[in-house]
Amino acid sequence: MKQLTPNQQIIADDILRYKRNKLAQIFAILGIAFNCLYFCLLYAIPDAKMRTITLGVSVVLTLVLLLLVFLSSEGVKGYNKKFSIVLLVIAAFQILRIFYYPLRGLQADTLKDIGYFGIYPQTSALFFTIMVVWLCASSACIITSAVLGWIYAARLQKFQKKINAGEISVEQTLKDMDAEDADNALKVDSSVDLDFGEVD
Repeated sequence: MKQLTPNQQIIADDILRYKRNKLAQIFAILGIAFNCLYFCLLYAIPDAKMRTITLGVSVVLTLVLLLLVFLSSEGVKGYNKKFSIVLLVIAAFQILRIFYYPLRGLQADTLKDIGYFGIYPQTSALFFTIMVVWLCASSACIITSAVLGWIYAARLQKFQKKINAGEISVEQTLKDMDAEDADNALKVDSSVDLDFGEVD
């Protein structure tokens, strides 16, 4: 990756003020997608032992989590660092979920006879693995979103402080870059002239 000059870095930071952090938002949405794949499998389990009041609570909790992740995706998109913390908490909770329904289902051998995208053969070990993969993938995407959200929000915050303190002037930086471009163009022209002179 090409190293930016100080002036180019200032312009790159200034651009953050006018564009959204869509990459962080995309990872948060991916986290939601993997979570949906997880609960589609969880709620397809036909075993009566798994269908208790706790599962009902899990449904409500999952809906709340989906809403929080979606709201947080909008937050990190707007460079709000607080939502990065919310996402990290949710990511940790996603990992903890492995030790409840997936692990209990594996131990009780109730993760089978499930209609899930035509997967065959159906064993508790197989579906436990799939559930763990979806939860870990969801957690990883949410963590990535949180980290990207925090990094870019901190970068923009630092830049804005320098602007407010008068340490940086975007207008002056643009003038300096124009001057640098003019000097570079002059050097290129001089080099071309010298090359033609040598040919003659």
